[in-house]
Amino acid sequence: MARPPEPELPREVLDRLASAERVLLHVGRLGASTPLVVAPAPLLGQLYVLLVPDDAARATMEATSVATLSAEAADGSWSVSARGRLLPGPPANVDPRRAELAHWVPDGWPARWMAARFYPEHVEYQTEAAEGRRRAAGPVPGLAPMTRRALYVELVEPMAPWFLVAGVLIGVGILAVAAEEYGRPDVLVVALLAAVLTPVAARVLLGSVDLERFRKGVASEKSLGPLVGAWVAPAELRADGGRIAAGAAVAWVLLVLLGGSVVAGLVSLLSGAPILLLGMALRRRVTEREEGGA
Repeated sequence: MARPPEPELPREVLDRLASAERVLLHVGRLGASTPLVVAPAPLLGQLYVLLVPDDAARATMEATSVATLSAEAADGSWSVSARGRLLPGPPANVDPRRAELAHWVPDGWPARWMAARFYPEHVEYQTEAAEGRRRAAGPVPGLAPMTRRALYVELVEPMAPWFLVAGVLIGVGILAVAAEEYGRPDVLVVALLAAVLTPVAARVLLGSVDLERFRKGVASEKSLGPLVGAWVAPAELRADGGRIAAGAAVAWVLLVLLGGSVVAGLVSLLSGAPILLLGMALRRRVTEREEGGA
């Protein structure tokens, strides 16, 4: 499935940020943390933010992807505030784009800087004109964060074909084996929920591990897959995965109560969930070995 284009800041706003003497990054909600002085770096159609995060900023970036960029002219002739999402990258010494990004590093910065991609959601831009103060504010066109998270991580990619096949097999299997006793809508709905939520929970929880490995410089960006466009932090993925896993557990308990162990076993077999989970584990093992040997 083709991904929609990433949101971009207006060229005038991007130029203001790139040429500003002082740009601040608020990690998390405004007022929740001390702002960091950063260096914006427009590169390859994306806005990177170079920063030297302290321990508090790192902890916040692990918990949330929310961030705000702000800057203003020394004479007050313009100001920019862009709220959006931040995807931190690996340390500079292992960042594959270090050569391109290094041109934007301010003089005197320590070598332990890192680059993070900034995706804008809402922009407020004010300038002084002959007729007075001009203000432009509004959302940047693009998918909402929760939609992105579901679209890229949890539901559609890469398991949509499997959902369809598993759903058909489960429905046909229950109706063929025990149509009179267990072919009720409630049993079918619970069976589908149990089958679908189990691998989705595993996918999301493993995604949080992938994201952490990428940020530590252990895994490559390629290993993230759709996570690059999900605008999500590791803690947010873990929370999502925990909720989905809890829903899957409740669905399996209800399935056993409504249909018995025979139907639950049939659903597990026809859904292919055990094989899918084993495949995820094996792929992860192979990936870790390849990256460890690189």
